Amino acid sequence: MRSGNRRSIKIVGSAVLILLAIHTVGCTRLQVRSLPNRDVVGLDADAVVALMQRAGFPDEQILDLGTDLRNSLARQGAAQVRVGRKTEAIFAVHGPYIHVSSRQRNGFMYNTETGEIR
Repeated sequence: MRSGNRRSIKIVGSAVLILLAIHTVGCTRLQVRSLPNRDVVGLDADAVVALMQRAGFPDEQILDLGTDLRNSLARQGAAQVRVGRKTEAIFAVHGPYIHVSSRQRNGFMYNTETGEIR
């Protein structure tokens, strides 16, 4: 009887580990990838929030990704926000503008000198 209980515990334990592995592999989360670009720009927090809101990101994702996006634009000049293999948005600096293309909204440009979005 004891060996039967041990065997049952091992089977249940193995099943739990398999389910955890499947769940971990299946989880996809948003991530910011830096892309090389000639122009770079430093943005303040308000500008990052305005860009991400206009691109269709909810507040929680802005909090999670905003710093990475700001750092990517300051260091590399462009960034790609992805979920797994799908691109959600691309941000690229070109002169005084940041060009944004988003799956959720139409593309737009942000003027870093005036704060105007068009």
